[in-house]
Amino acid sequence: MLTSEILAGAGIVLVAGVLQGVFAVPMKFARGWKYENIWLVFAVTGLVIFPWLLTLATVPNIADVYRLTSSKSLFAIAGFGACWGIGATLTGLGLTMLGIGLGFAIILGLSASVGSLVPLLILTPDKIGTTQGYDYLLGTGVMLVGIGVAARAGALRERAARTRADEQARQATPFVTGLVVAIAAGVLSSTLNFSYAFGHEALVRAHTLNVSPLWVANVITAPATTGGFFANLFYCAYLLRRNGTAGKFIHPGAGINWLFGAIMGALWFGGQALYGLGVSRMGQFGTVVGWPSLMGMIIVTSNVAGILTGEWKGAGKRAGAYLSAGMLIILAALGILALGQSGS
Repeated sequence: MLTSEILAGAGIVLVAGVLQGVFAVPMKFARGWKYENIWLVFAVTGLVIFPWLLTLATVPNIADVYRLTSSKSLFAIAGFGACWGIGATLTGLGLTMLGIGLGFAIILGLSASVGSLVPLLILTPDKIGTTQGYDYLLGTGVMLVGIGVAARAGALRERAARTRADEQARQATPFVTGLVVAIAAGVLSSTLNFSYAFGHEALVRAHTLNVSPLWVANVITAPATTGGFFANLFYCAYLLRRNGTAGKFIHPGAGINWLFGAIMGALWFGGQALYGLGVSRMGQFGTVVGWPSLMGMIIVTSNVAGILTGEWKGAGKRAGAYLSAGMLIILAALGILALGQSGS
């Protein structure tokens, strides 16, 4: 039965999806900064400062939780977080190359599929022949079809840009390169889910220490995103040195760009935090409805943002039709994957 509490939770999840769907938009307005400048500020705020502030505020006995958790579990959390961080770095590059809408669709689609299927194969391989296993396999297959259709839209957009033959189009990154980066980002981004799957012991310890169920996931989120931060830090530091762009942080007028980076961090982690709050209110509906609602809203919102900021200007009706079809197929795949999630 749909109670007011469940509906409130669903509303919070949708808001979370909107926040994460638009978190990368400020990148477009950071004038005078390169990717490594704006992305590093985002990483510091969104992956370290905000996660730990929330965790310390909601889990007062956090030191005891980690003390009682095995080093193997903590290493898995941070290690998979570091892998996710590489994916996050590639996500920033993919969104820059493909645009927010198309980039998010490909990256999130692959992340959702791989993030569901791999833990099943490794932790519970006996479930492959069950309904849940079939749902995950079918959902992954449908997801790949949707990504292929969306990729076709991107190829048509690139062809239209080349036809216009303006200077910006000639200097743009080839679509195939952006697609490869987005695929790699999607696969690696799925490893954040592995931090929860393989670091489950920390959640158990938190429960035994009476951490509120509302905030218990923070004991994994903070160290996982911190592990991810270091991957982003190393790559951004490499680019800052190679491109000589470190000085841009203190150029006159750079303050507004610092603000844009912090807003990106607040939007991204704000979405993460709100998702946890929303799902906790939805009870058994959280797993079934919450997760695909978040992914779907991110994809829809990011595509709307991409269209409004001119990413598909001049691409043509055919590209738009492929994009729409690809988005619908990806959303359908998320629904299939959610059915499998509900059976876990």
